[in-house]
Parts: sequence; structure tokens; C-alpha cells
Amino acid sequence: MSADPTAALRLLDVHRVHGEGEAQVHALRGITFAAHPGELVAVMGPSGSGKSTLLTIAGGLDEPSSGVVEVEGVDLTALDRSERARMRRTSVGYVFQGFNLIPALTAVENVALPRELDGVRASRARREAMEALEEVGIAALADRFPDDMSGGQQQRVAIARAVVGERRLVLADEPTGALDSETGEEILRLLRARCDAGAAGVLVTHEARHAAWADRVVFLRDGVVVDESGSAPVEDLLGAGRLG
Repeated sequence: MSADPTAALRLLDVHRVHGEGEAQVHALRGITFAAHPGELVAVMGPSGSGKSTLLTIAGGLDEPSSGVVEVEGVDLTALDRSERARMRRTSVGYVFQGFNLIPALTAVENVALPRELDGVRASRARREAMEALEEVGIAALADRFPDDMSGGQQQRVAIARAVVGERRLVLADEPTGALDSETGEEILRLLRARCDAGAAGVLVTHEARHAAWADRVVFLRDGVVVDESGSAPVEDLLGAGRLG
């Protein structure tokens, strides 16, 4: 893949190896991948295929053993830890399956926190947080603590936190895994809407019906992309046994 200045996310020949010697585990084997503004890409594959590793590397939460990882044209592998943390706060939103909200903070405080950590004044951070909560439909719960909310409401707060400010890349690691099917569909609708508004999204999922929300589906097996054309129906690939 040649340089693509329009990509919000670009991985070029990325390898990730854990351990040494005979204990080595190759989580990713030469992954080349891109996601563009306005596009939602679903990443599928069996357990251990490298899906979550791809996402953590894309978000700067982990470093590749080799290869290039670019977010909006910035090579994450060339940044130190503090610079990567700043990049995550300003450009990348990460939605975890387990929500990862801070129990002692209200919904609006959870959403505003990354903006405040980046030096934004508290009043502006709160205003932006309220706008994000409004976008996901739970502004009325701004002063409620996570333990006083349902799982779906907590995940909406997590999505608001992921998109607050100017973040244009949203990474979601099985964000519906802990939710009932109806609430899960609502969460995917929110992610789809954010991409339609101009963000790039990468969704790790094991559900074919959730992948149907995506513009393109990338299939991994043993750390290798086995299909990314999106031309073959998800059910055909699953039925062919290519995903285990």
C-alpha cells in the first residue's frame, strides 16, 4: 500500500510478536490496512486471530514489533509514550467492551476528563462533553454515576467519551458484547451515524449481523488478512470455514 494522505488510519506491513524464542507468538503477520473518513470498517475473525491486537496498535495502546502505524498522517511508532497519549486524547476515540468508566465520576465528568487532561479549560470541556452526551441521546443523565445507569447507558457514555472534541478516528472493540441485542443495535446505529458525519470507524465484532452496518469487512486469521474486498458476503466466508 502506497502512502495515502486521505486515510484516517493506515497500517503498513505491521507485525506484532509476543515473547522470545520457542515461546514466540505472532499476533500480527504483515498487516496492511486503512480506514478513511466516513467509512466504518468491521474486523472479524476467530479468537486469537489478532483482531484486538490490531485495534490496540491502531489506537497507540500497544506498539508493533515492526511496520508503520499512521493516524491522520502521523507515524505513531515515531512518537514517545507521552506524545502517543496526547495523540490518543486528541484524535483517537476508543470504545471498550467493558465500558472502562470511572465509577467516582459522573457521566459528564467521565466524558470531559480526556479534554481536561489535554489542557482544555473545565468550562469548555464540560460544554463539549454535554454536546457529546446530547449526540448519543443521554444528556439528561449527565450528572448520574455509572453504577446508577444501565449497561446500554454506560456504553453510550463511553461512546460520547470516544467522540468528544475533534476525534476523527473511533475504534470499538466488541462494544455490544455485554449488551442485549436491542441495545447493541442502538450502539451500532450511533457508531454508524458518527462515521456518516465524517469520522473513520473500526469495529471489532464476531457477529455477522453487526458487520452488516459496515462499509467494508476485513477478515483475519492467524494474524493475516484473509479477505478484505467486502465482495463476498459475511455468511459465505463464515460458512466456508475460513474463520474457523
